[in-house]
Amino acid sequence: MELIGVIGGMSWESTAQYLRLLNEGVRDRLGGLHSARLRVATVDFAPIERMQADGDWAAAGEALAQEARSLEAAGAAFALIATNTMHKVYDQVAAAVTIPVLHLGDVTAAAVLEAGLTRVGLLATKYTMEQAFYRDRLAAHGVETVVPDEAGRAAVQRIIYDELCVGRVEASSRDELLAIARGLDAEGIVLGCTELELSVSQEHLDVPVFPTTTLHCAAALDLALSAGRD
Repeated sequence: MELIGVIGGMSWESTAQYLRLLNEGVRDRLGGLHSARLRVATVDFAPIERMQADGDWAAAGEALAQEARSLEAAGAAFALIATNTMHKVYDQVAAAVTIPVLHLGDVTAAAVLEAGLTRVGLLATKYTMEQAFYRDRLAAHGVETVVPDEAGRAAVQRIIYDELCVGRVEASSRDELLAIARGLDAEGIVLGCTELELSVSQEHLDVPVFPTTTLHCAAALDLALSAGRD
């Protein structure tokens, strides 16, 4: 089993999901007392969030690149950026290390195509919904994305940052997210922010739901265990 590097803390609520899913996944695949081999580097999200709001993506990218270098130095075979939004700086992070960085968008696109779909609704932070970096990555695989209108995008952003990132899961906000998702002209829904899985799941919608945290962790385990089991 190879050592997985995780760049997290954005927010720590979603990072906790990553750690749980990675460990549960190893237990389920290998049985017994097996658990994941991990090196985790978590950042203070408050400065990163300010960089996002200020549009200082270069500084945010360097902050994550520094963590990636630390994971490589610690022996990680590959790394995960445990957040959709910060894939905005994926190229900067990947260029800082020689180990692979498993792109969440590639994993998500593969799952959408495997389900036989090509047009999905994207719920995410405003940065991920409004900027091209994530939608273009999916489009490169042949997956078209549609996003909510301006009011819907603002509502999703508020729920993510004001509630889910600080551990608040409100039933009324889940209802709001579901109404927004159902209003999209799409064959499925991508939960394109790791925190959204704290609130929404497949049981809530009639169309296929693509939970990016869960998909990212499963792909990481495929990679980590492909080198052999010990």
